[in-house]
Amino acid sequence: MMTDHWFISAIDHRISSALIFFLLLLLTDNGKKRPMFTIRALISLCCMCLVSWAIRTVVDVYLTGVVWIGIGHGFYLLSLSLLYMGAYWLCYEVTFPELIYLDLLALTIYKLAWNTFKVFAAAGKLITGVPQLWTSYSIIGSLVSYGVYTLVCLLTCWLHQRIVKKIPDDSSPGAMGITMSAFMGCQIVLEFCGRVFTADNAALFLYYLCALLYTLITYVVILAISQLTYYRRSSEDMQNFIRNKMQYYQMSRDGITSLQIKCHDLKHQIAAIRTKTEQENFNKYLDRLEDSIIEYGTVVECGHETINVVLTEKNILCTTSGVKFSYILDGTLFNFMTEMEIYSLFGNALDNALESCSKVADPEKRVISLKAAARGDMVVLHVENCFEQALTMVDGMPQTTKAGSGHGFGLRSIQNIAEKYGGVATVNAENGLFKLTVLMKPHHPKN
Repeated sequence: MMTDHWFISAIDHRISSALIFFLLLLLTDNGKKRPMFTIRALISLCCMCLVSWAIRTVVDVYLTGVVWIGIGHGFYLLSLSLLYMGAYWLCYEVTFPELIYLDLLALTIYKLAWNTFKVFAAAGKLITGVPQLWTSYSIIGSLVSYGVYTLVCLLTCWLHQRIVKKIPDDSSPGAMGITMSAFMGCQIVLEFCGRVFTADNAALFLYYLCALLYTLITYVVILAISQLTYYRRSSEDMQNFIRNKMQYYQMSRDGITSLQIKCHDLKHQIAAIRTKTEQENFNKYLDRLEDSIIEYGTVVECGHETINVVLTEKNILCTTSGVKFSYILDGTLFNFMTEMEIYSLFGNALDNALESCSKVADPEKRVISLKAAARGDMVVLHVENCFEQALTMVDGMPQTTKAGSGHGFGLRSIQNIAEKYGGVATVNAENGLFKLTVLMKPHHPKN
């Protein structure tokens, strides 16, 4: 006959940790499930429960002495951690650094849930006359404990999803392995101390309270490291993006200068040819050739050499794409900016406008307008263009429709430049017209 005592000691105590790890396996979904996920998850659950039950049986039945029991529980924790890694790899497509990180996260949350309940249970034993939250051999108490475990797991996983934008998946495997080993070592030592140095209820409560604070700090550190890794990687991607843009425009500068020289020489050669021939057809051909030279030989002159390069190149691209490009600006207004910032600001603004405008069906609506002026102590850059594709706005900025790393940095780069100079970049997209406005204070750069 099954009794509370038998169920708790022979079943619940030996598989409860496996059930918590399985719950975390489902809650830490990275969005890359393998085929037949349900079957894989059930296999993982069975393996976790069987191995957990077997190891705990050996520890509970065959080990004697607090030292050996402490070592046994440390080995049990290590085994569950490795089982979780294997189960996660079986159920999800995951890189090794990502797997190490998720295992560290799961182990931390598991200990948070476990220690949270143990703190309340140990505190209840210290206060006489207070109903116990948990008794060693009560099915009702067991259900209460599972409720606490589930609540803590749900809360911490939800908080992790809200705070961490992307799971670190490109960190050094060696560094991740060292971090995991250090944390696992500390947890095993804590597990050992909990079995060896907690002879009375007061010591037990103090132990679980310290363990809870330790795991809580670890959880916060994991969140902080994840965010710092994300921002560091985003910053590196942004710098690479801007660096590539700058190299591209430097190449464009050389190409435009060379093209301008050739067009200038060719116009003189055509003029010389005209004086030596009176053939009508040949003259018409020369007219068309000269129009093309004028079209591509026109170099923008706005008072700023770097802006001249960017606008000249975009003017040529607009012409070949059937887009009308107009601009009114005094380039000297932007003398306070670095060359790289000029490339990034004007290049990204016009690249986005040209990409969107070239997809407009009506040729008459393919128009880009760029204006810049001084307003008080502010410099204002305003770019308008037509668009037809639906836009998804995120935090006041349109979400990129491009795929792959490096995309979506254009507007973010413009935002960063505006904020550096005490300004702001805003967009407005309605009635088929996209407007980008950038305000900056030339004399108030922020480091």
